[in-house]
Amino acid sequence: MKKKNFLALVILSVAVVLSSWLLAGAITAKDVNRALEPFYQSLSYIINAYYEKDKIDLNKLIDSAIDGLVKGLGDDFSYYENPEGTEEKQIEMEGEYGGLGIEVTYDSEYKAVKVVAPMYGTPAWRAGLQSGDLIVEIDGQPVREMTYMQAVRKLRGTPGTSVKIKVIRQGEPEPLIFEIVREVIRIIPVKYAFVETSKGRVGYILITRFAAKTFDETKQALDELFSKGIKGLIIDLRDNPGGYLSSVIDVASLFVDKGIIVKTKNAFGIEEVYESTGNNYPNAPIVVLVNNGSASASEILTAALKENNIAKIVGRKTFGKGSVQTAFPLSNGGTLYLTTTHYLTPNGKDIHRIGIEPDVEVEQITEPRRPTAVDYTKKTVEIDMNDPFIVKGLEVLLEMIK
Repeated sequence: MKKKNFLALVILSVAVVLSSWLLAGAITAKDVNRALEPFYQSLSYIINAYYEKDKIDLNKLIDSAIDGLVKGLGDDFSYYENPEGTEEKQIEMEGEYGGLGIEVTYDSEYKAVKVVAPMYGTPAWRAGLQSGDLIVEIDGQPVREMTYMQAVRKLRGTPGTSVKIKVIRQGEPEPLIFEIVREVIRIIPVKYAFVETSKGRVGYILITRFAAKTFDETKQALDELFSKGIKGLIIDLRDNPGGYLSSVIDVASLFVDKGIIVKTKNAFGIEEVYESTGNNYPNAPIVVLVNNGSASASEILTAALKENNIAKIVGRKTFGKGSVQTAFPLSNGGTLYLTTTHYLTPNGKDIHRIGIEPDVEVEQITEPRRPTAVDYTKKTVEIDMNDPFIVKGLEVLLEMIK
């Protein structure tokens, strides 16, 4: 296809999409066409007047344009992934990959990759990366000179190779340097254990993210725990960055017998209510452990158990990601992840950028949890009984057990 024909097709496609979407909006198609004129003019000048116009990669130009368009929203959670990035996203949620084991987003203010949470037991977790860390340099190259997905790809790589990153952490006077060896990251979203106490055996479930298999694995863990006669349960959602909305609704239904799990409100003000589908498990006292790395779907579960008076929340205030992104597939194979909805707690609270306060607070821990405590490829886990969150969680749980 000739470049001039391509430009005409782009303009026509935009016009068709806008005419169908903007009928109900405050911004008219005429307003948008007027605003886009400088873009079309710039693209035309580039195609026709650029000195090395024969070397122009139109796909790269459009990728950069879409990326810049989304970043202009100033929303850290809306982003564009090109076709390669879309494929990697699928790998991350469904399979395994070589990398560090961190959930990240783009921080538009600092032009850095922001750590939402390190996955439990992974190289990033063992190295001591923390929620809120800003990755500003990867192998000597400033992140501000890369696109978001270029930075993500540089963090990933062949297992056994190392990557050096520079991190800015709140409260630290100087940047921190980490050199981390990549590993194959296998996503094992649910782990469990037993703890013998003065009031009998209690169960422990660690949920690291809400992926496609999380519901089935949580159910399997609960079956095993209740078959051993547990008197209470600790659910550990620390550093859980979230995941699929459908997954957390299913998981929450395992604990909420009846009632609202979450509400969503879209850009048109339309609310949807998601209620529990019920379960056959006995009611037992529950404590939920959270910290500032507990985000999104993990906050949905936390709020559902808290506001339905099913659990007490122990730990630190959660991350505060109350927005839901819809994935819009694009004709080039890329995907636009756009914030289209905010979720509300059962009581109607919007916790976006606010977070959820715990019922019982645990003093802030400066050191990361012990790196020797886990093998993240197993479904069972050894509990660090010196972990202050575990100590406080057990204390609260034992008070709840009759």
